[in-house]
Amino acid sequence: MGTPIEALISGLIVALTSWLPLSPEGNTVSSLVGGYSSFLVPAYLGVTFAVLFRFRERFSTLLLKAMRGVYEAELKYLFFATLFTVLIGLPISRFSCRISAEVSAVINTLVGVTIVLLATLNPARNPLKELDKKLPEQPSILDSLSGGILQGFALLGPLTRTGTVTLGLLLPGHSAKKALQWGFMVAPAYLILRLVQLGSWQSSDPAWVPFTAFASAFFGSLLLMPLLERMAEKNGRYFLILFGMVAIVVYALEVIM
Repeated sequence: MGTPIEALISGLIVALTSWLPLSPEGNTVSSLVGGYSSFLVPAYLGVTFAVLFRFRERFSTLLLKAMRGVYEAELKYLFFATLFTVLIGLPISRFSCRISAEVSAVINTLVGVTIVLLATLNPARNPLKELDKKLPEQPSILDSLSGGILQGFALLGPLTRTGTVTLGLLLPGHSAKKALQWGFMVAPAYLILRLVQLGSWQSSDPAWVPFTAFASAFFGSLLLMPLLERMAEKNGRYFLILFGMVAIVVYALEVIM
């Protein structure tokens, strides 16, 4: 049986690792708290509902406009990214295709390194600086394609969904804030498939113990998402350096430990 403290900490860890360039199921993360894996399902649910709550007004506005025949670029992005996530991720989930945690850690680190390099390039050659003023801050079909494909393949193992999707949106030249926001908005498709991968779940604990994991993941996500967006808006370049360094530091700790 898990304790309320374990449930609380597990939910917070899932929230942090879901929105940073990490994975909630990495080796280092999974070993931090006893009984961590038993709280993954309620914690993932908490993170999922946090996204739906955080962007509820934007989602409802997009749907209302669609009912009037106005299909915004963000709605198309969400639709096609979700579609591609399901098309790729569902077979992966059903056939239990997995890559090892060690390989996943290396991939996550490479994602972090690429984000750092992208942010530290000479401004004259940095697509974040060159294209930010030229491109409208609207996602394209290609963005939805890359987002869906990357989310789907992130189900192969403890890969960083947020890191890969953010990187995929940064490469065309979108701002750090928009890359984060659009990555957050499309996350429910991935999270639901991750829950499918985890399969049936049953807890021997009193209901309020797993609910603690749900609540801590929910409120932790509601605090972290806007915080990351504000940091990205204030100084996108330095934010991305710190953002990418998170994956690098965690991998270094795994090697040392």
